[in-house]
Amino acid sequence: MSPRHPVRLYCAAVFVAGIGLAALALPDARLAWIVHDPVSFALLSAGVLLGEMLPIRIPRRGGEDYEELTLSGAFALALLITGGLGPALIAQGVASIVQDVQSRKPGWRVRFNLGQYFVAMLVAWLVVRLFGVDPRLDILHPISSGQLPAMLAGSVVFALVNRIVVGVAVALYQGVTVRAHFRENGVFGMVTGSVILLTAPIVLAAASYSVAIVPLCLAPIVAMYNSISQSARSEHLARHDSLTGLPNRMFFQQTAESILQDAESGCVLLLDLDRFKDVNDTLGHRVGDLLLSRVAVRFREAVGHRDEIARLGGDEFALIASGCSKEQAGALAQSVADSLRHSFQLEELVVDVQTSVGIALFPDHGTDIETLLQKADVAMYRAKESSADIEFYDERHDHHSPSKLALTGELRAAVPGPQLVVWYQPQLDLHTGQLTDVEALVRWEHPGRGLLAPDAFLRMAEQTSLIKPLTDHVLRTALDQVAAWRRLGLAPTVAVNVSTRSLVDRDFTGQVMAALNEARVPPGALRLEVTESALMADPVTSHAVLHELDALGVKISIDDFGTGYSSLAYLADLPVSEVKIDRSFVMKMDGHAKESIIVSSTIDLAHHLGLCAVAEGVEDRAQIRRLQTLGCDVAQGFAITRPVRAAEATQLLLSAGFDGGGPAPADRSSDTADGSLAVASVIPTREAAPWS
Repeated sequence: MSPRHPVRLYCAAVFVAGIGLAALALPDARLAWIVHDPVSFALLSAGVLLGEMLPIRIPRRGGEDYEELTLSGAFALALLITGGLGPALIAQGVASIVQDVQSRKPGWRVRFNLGQYFVAMLVAWLVVRLFGVDPRLDILHPISSGQLPAMLAGSVVFALVNRIVVGVAVALYQGVTVRAHFRENGVFGMVTGSVILLTAPIVLAAASYSVAIVPLCLAPIVAMYNSISQSARSEHLARHDSLTGLPNRMFFQQTAESILQDAESGCVLLLDLDRFKDVNDTLGHRVGDLLLSRVAVRFREAVGHRDEIARLGGDEFALIASGCSKEQAGALAQSVADSLRHSFQLEELVVDVQTSVGIALFPDHGTDIETLLQKADVAMYRAKESSADIEFYDERHDHHSPSKLALTGELRAAVPGPQLVVWYQPQLDLHTGQLTDVEALVRWEHPGRGLLAPDAFLRMAEQTSLIKPLTDHVLRTALDQVAAWRRLGLAPTVAVNVSTRSLVDRDFTGQVMAALNEARVPPGALRLEVTESALMADPVTSHAVLHELDALGVKISIDDFGTGYSSLAYLADLPVSEVKIDRSFVMKMDGHAKESIIVSSTIDLAHHLGLCAVAEGVEDRAQIRRLQTLGCDVAQGFAITRPVRAAEATQLLLSAGFDGGGPAPADRSSDTADGSLAVASVIPTREAAPWS
């Protein structure tokens, strides 16, 4: 620790103050009493030394740091009243130095302890003098009842000053506010310290009657020592985890609330070990417990003394830090995650484990610890899903936030209804250069929030029963539009996305058939897009539903191909007519050789299986030319057209020649009603296409 560290400077100031006050009080020291009554001085000094050598240690901050309560004050105060200030300072000073040197404490702490004892003793001496009591009694006569208030006042003041001076030093050392430290530890320390020092009148009374019976005072004092020690241990066990020594959930929440009251900014981190269950199941709970204790040590080393870390239960830990920005919170979370990069040597085993860290910021994400823990929990699970070390809380991923719950209720009222509209994104046939089919994409015209894209509410709907009526609404709206296009002589196939809940619903085929019959649209005009992940949720039921739809004449498309978990064996077995190559591969294929190989291989795979290959996320004409070179069949993306309303989609399809007309103009734009989305261009026929 640097000599310029605040706690070092503070401790030096306390030492100087203690020595300075002692020098000022030297004229009233009355050192002659030591020679006058050496037996009393020796007995009381022995009590001071014994009390100093047997401190009561109270574990703090995860069991690594201790605060000490000593019994020496009881004998020192008795010595102050009996013999005067000088003998008391000498006895307490010598005992303090002997104990600190024996404990191998650094010099600055030895000097601090000496200084704080001198300050407390001198203040207690002044209080006794204010009561008009001579701080040196004639020990040949018993003490009077009039002298008892002065003794009690001196004892309480000694305990109070001692506690304040030491508490400030501990707060500076731990990097917390003085207010937060005393809110957490003040009551317990004052109660136990006052109880010890209130024994001083007992010692004094015994000494005033007969110095020979002073040793008998040790019996009740030792009993008190054992009682307070046991109380300190019980209090520590009630607030700390027995395995790791870290604070438990209850103590962490109490401490965190205290920290947040004084903080202007901060963060709460929630940490969960990855694959810890595998360690427990494979190696047993004994090794798992040993791993948790070692992990706790790593975490404590990573965060230091400034921040509070706790074990909430199982393999879940929490950390709170005050006064940190978002960048500092991210750096702290990363340092904690990095602390587990090195393997653990557990007996004869080498174990690797990592952690996922969720971060919630105060006060941005919440102003109380319960809310911040909940938000950090959402972020932590997001980190696990994305295989990231750390993640900040993002309301978009929180399906239980108040705003999301309110939005769920509003969505329930909006389905079905005019607020939910269907937009369409035409696709380009790379062989003919014409717009062919369209994909139906739902939008929510929210009365208060404006136009909402699917990302704002679809996943929320999938978590509830709303996805089924929502899918039915989109399906019927899209088929009604197909019917309107067919009356204009247009015959595009419309693609509708199908969720996992719909795919595992055995009544879904009947729902599709009813919608087709109501719109008077042939099944071949409908294509249902399903993801690989949806197929794997319930392979047996989903495969059965897809075969039923195929028998009905409905086309099936695999959406986001390459990002799911299904195997090629499933792909060969499914009644699929096309695969849609995910945009994450298409967008990077020009500058990344690996993505280009994936796109090329997927196109070849689709063709060998007799399927159509559709590229999603096409954003420029260079990508279109590259896809044509690779033999891709269809392209979809902003380079062709953004999603548009039904009226704009109708104009695009008519301009693309479905009505038998000639080529469309080479560049034409169409703004949406709200001005937020616009068609990039209307694609001409192949003869005029610049990428041909």
